[in-house]
Amino acid sequence: MSITQTVKTNYRQERIERLLNELRHEVTRGMMEGDLPDEHPGFKFVVPLSKAIPQGVVVCEFRTRPMPRGHYSMDDFQARLSVVK
Repeated sequence: MSITQTVKTNYRQERIERLLNELRHEVTRGMMEGDLPDEHPGFKFVVPLSKAIPQGVVVCEFRTRPMPRGHYSMDDFQARLSVVK
């Protein structure tokens, strides 16, 4: 990978992470301020190719769901971007 490609990749990764943090902020504010009447908003799309899986695709998914306090682990919050088989 060339230097230019590495810089471009790092920029894209940083931009995606910034946008995901903005999304987290907006969902949190929307829920806390009562602007989101539905606690189950979701968004899903498929990228038609995968570098990790030959002939594979990448599924991108966002969803929210209510759950009782204490019924989740911090491991649930670790992943940022991952390939879903």
